[in-house]
This record gives sequence, structure tokens and C-alpha cells, in this order.
Amino acid sequence: MSKDIKFSVTIPAFKDKYLKETIDSILAQTYQNYEVVIVNDASPYDLDSIVHHYSDPRIRYFKNEKNCGAKDVVDNWNICLSHATGEYLICMGDDDNLTPHCLQDFADLIEKYPDLDLYHARSEVIDDDSNFVCVLEERPEWESVYSLMYNPRNTHLGDWLFKTETLRKNGGFFKLPYGWQSDDISAFIAAASHGVANTKEPGFQYRGNGLSISHDMKSIEDKIEAVRYSIQWRLQFIADKEPTNAEDIKLKQLISQSALQSGNQDIDDMIEFDIRKNFWSRSWFWLWHKGKHGISTKRYLRCVLKSLNYLIRR
Repeated sequence: MSKDIKFSVTIPAFKDKYLKETIDSILAQTYQNYEVVIVNDASPYDLDSIVHHYSDPRIRYFKNEKNCGAKDVVDNWNICLSHATGEYLICMGDDDNLTPHCLQDFADLIEKYPDLDLYHARSEVIDDDSNFVCVLEERPEWESVYSLMYNPRNTHLGDWLFKTETLRKNGGFFKLPYGWQSDDISAFIAAASHGVANTKEPGFQYRGNGLSISHDMKSIEDKIEAVRYSIQWRLQFIADKEPTNAEDIKLKQLISQSALQSGNQDIDDMIEFDIRKNFWSRSWFWLWHKGKHGISTKRYLRCVLKSLNYLIRR
């Protein structure tokens, strides 16, 4: 039965440095029923030569006439979705990898939990040279959307597996600037009815390198606004739902109580990291812009003092 499941592994591509390694990791899957959908976002790099190196008919290559750009990167995620023909979809970065048994583990999980719209792979972090850095925490084999939202985790776009039909019915990937919080909200929407099942073995490798959008602090103000939007979205999402068991009722209450504090901490962490890079200029920048982003004087001073303490101790 599991061999009948077709996966679409999609790559919204722009950078060329790791693209071959990414494709190779997909083609090395022990599970064979899949397609690779690559959408070149009008890249200035020579992605054509990399993709045309392969003759595998499972690779489908498309090129955007106009660049979506980093701020509107979710548009390219959804273009990838529009080309997908598989029943289940992964959308992964052009510098990330799958482990060889990723799709087989997902197929086994789908066979065990066939009614879900969302699945998740345990992840590893690799560095610029593809060396192992760490493995992220193991999650329960199944959990509700309330557990997914409340329990802290480090997730990335490519470790989610969506049921393609449901993702399309939900309007595709939820769009926020730079994709910041977009994958999380898309996952929450997909898990709303039936929860999420998680693999026990690492199936996805996230590359923690300075080339990714996640590490580009030039877009920090847009990212902060995305987090502020996400806080309100989560609170409204929870308010509109009525869990039916005691554990989820308790988790709903905890999410309602902690969403604002947790979101503000994410914002403060970004500001603190930004100030560390250029203490004087960025301290002044945030002094003048804190009101625009709803940051209190107390929170601002705490970020400055924590940054200063870090720089002194370094």
C-alpha cells in the first residue's frame, strides 16, 4: 500500500551553491515513488546547468519569468505547489537535504495514520560543509494542534509534509514577509482537524548557513511585524476553537496565556542579536524605532543590556 503513495518534493530555487547536493539527497531516497519539482525564481545564477546535468524523468523543472524575491518568497512556494502532482508535498530550501529514508519513513507513518493532513520529520542541523551539528528533539508520534502550538520546537519549512489537496484547499502556504512564521501557521491550519504525526528518525537536514533568508537581518523590521501578526493570528485561531478533551482544553488556556509573552521574546531575541553586530548604531536605531514596533522602553533596555553583557564577556 505505501508504495502507491506519490510524493512531490518541491524546491523553490534561487541559490546555486548547494542545489546539486540538495537534488542528490532526494534522488538517493530508498522510496522511489516521487517527483522533484524545481522552480527557478528568475535566478541570476546558472541553475540550468545544474538541473540539466540530470536525466531522471522524475525531475520537473520550471522557471519564473519574474523574480518573486526574498520578501515574497512564499509566492514561489505556492508556485511549486501549483506544479505538484503528488498526494503529499514537501517544500524544502535549495540548500537543505533529505536523509535517504525520509520518504519511506513518511510512507510508513501515512499508512499508520492515513487520515491526517500533516506529518513532520525529525531534523538534523548541518553546517556550510555538510557536517553534522546536532539533532533536534524527538516529538510524540502523534500530537494535537494544541500540543503543536504550545510545546516549543525548532522547525523549518522542509521538515513538514502536507497533504497536497488539503494545502490547496487552505489557499496554499500562508503568506507573510520573507516566509517568517509562514510555515508554522500553514502547519497549524493543516493540523487543526486531525493533528500531526512525527517521525522518530531524522529525515530532514537543515543547513544553518549565513546565506539563508533566516540569517538576513536586513529584513528584521518586516520579520518583527510578521511575528506581531503571528501572535494575533494564534490568539484568534485558539479563540475560535473548542477542544473536546481535558488535555487540549488545558493546552488552549496555556497558549492563550503564553502567546504574547513567547512572541515578544522572539522579537527581543532578534533585536538583541541585531544590536550585538553594531552596538552603538543599532542601539540608537532601536531607540528611535521601538515605538513603531510596539517595544516598550523596559524591553528595549533589557535588549541593550543583554547585548552589552554578551559583548563584554566575549
